[in-house]
Amino acid sequence: MIRFFQSKIQFPKASKEVLSFFAFLITSSYVNFLLCETIYFFPLHSADHLYNPLLIKDLRLGNGIGHWYFPPSPYFFPDGVLVFLLSFFLPFLYLPTGFGVFQMALVYMGMYLVFKRVLTFKHTLAFLIFFQILITTFSLLGYFLNDTPLPFVYFFSNAHHSTGFFFSLFLVSLYVSSKKNEDRKTSAFDTKHRFHFVFPLILYGIGFALLYLSDRYSFWIGFFCFLLIRRYQKKETVWKEIRTNKGIILFSSFLLFLILLELTFYWMKTKLQIPNSFFLLHHSLSTKTGSEILYLSTTYLYDFGKQIFFQNHTLFLLILLSSLTFSQFPSRIRRLLFVLIPVLLILLVIVGRFTYLHPFPIRYLFPLWFFCFLGITFAFLNHRKQIPNWIGFLCLLFCMVSLSILPKGRTQIKERISRETKPQVSYTWEKPIRFWTEGKETPIPVDASGKPYHWITGAFHTP
Repeated sequence: MIRFFQSKIQFPKASKEVLSFFAFLITSSYVNFLLCETIYFFPLHSADHLYNPLLIKDLRLGNGIGHWYFPPSPYFFPDGVLVFLLSFFLPFLYLPTGFGVFQMALVYMGMYLVFKRVLTFKHTLAFLIFFQILITTFSLLGYFLNDTPLPFVYFFSNAHHSTGFFFSLFLVSLYVSSKKNEDRKTSAFDTKHRFHFVFPLILYGIGFALLYLSDRYSFWIGFFCFLLIRRYQKKETVWKEIRTNKGIILFSSFLLFLILLELTFYWMKTKLQIPNSFFLLHHSLSTKTGSEILYLSTTYLYDFGKQIFFQNHTLFLLILLSSLTFSQFPSRIRRLLFVLIPVLLILLVIVGRFTYLHPFPIRYLFPLWFFCFLGITFAFLNHRKQIPNWIGFLCLLFCMVSLSILPKGRTQIKERISRETKPQVSYTWEKPIRFWTEGKETPIPVDASGKPYHWITGAFHTP
């Protein structure tokens, strides 16, 4: 009996790892909840971010979605699907916050599954802890430095390409994992081997198809990441591979896949009110000469850089810190950044300057900020001494205390909403009023001249 009470309970190593990871997941989720309720509360409850919650509310109430004026990327998947599922478990007024917390939990679970293949559990957990501390620190800096806009809100936002980007990374990671399984010494006629090869291909097709129909921007980001990783897994270049018989078949299949998806998207636009991006881009470029396009592009990027330098101090700090530690980034992250920087800048100009005029569409560069955070975290782990992970948990607790003393936005926003009683309001107020009154107030959005403003709204109901 004495020996029984003196003995220690021994947990299996796997159980300890699972418990440690879930302890991190719960702690980081509460930190992210505080971030969404304090620093990022107003951006997450702005007009653009409330599109999906209000769309899903109309769908669940049986009002349909035919009366909606959709954004160019309708964000049905994965954003809309996640909001729809969360709406069964969360109060409606907490959907934006709940989405942000749940999205980051999914991201951490994905990072854990990927990194535990190449790192020890201790280093994987240290990576996740420091990554969360880094996001929280930069968020606090942005808050106290009055960054406009807050650039890292897209870690928690819906319907702003970040969710689609995370999903595309999941598909690319699934591809890498399936290739490793394929390269194992397994018989070509082994049923299990065929399953590991065919099942991911089916997921790629379905996943990328849904992503293309919902968020073409995230689709192309995932596609470029896919090409880059495949390039460094093969000895020959992508162009040499395309010239082979197998490559010609795959390339032709991919083109056919894109054509079918574009035709499907065109059919969707005949049923739903979705803007025609290619038409708008063609109309914008057709009225300008080549020299005008070049001049407008360079001045747009110059003004964009000035915005970062003067009004986004944390973003400038992230770029500076990434430049100083870039040589210590993992080679795959460096290659991704080398490819994505020119690609995203080109997309930034095409979309922000020539298609949908936007002075500072910082969300289009979110993949760069994400990979910079990953690289800085790896650089830190390579140089740190053996700091116990419990110190990291203490730092997360300090983040909780720091965030908990910041002012909460819910009481402030309700006071603002109560002052807006006009039947016609600006675009920035229409969806917030509908959201905070849970559909009881239905104002009409109008532009500066008082005309109805048909942009990302479900206010104009049709028979």
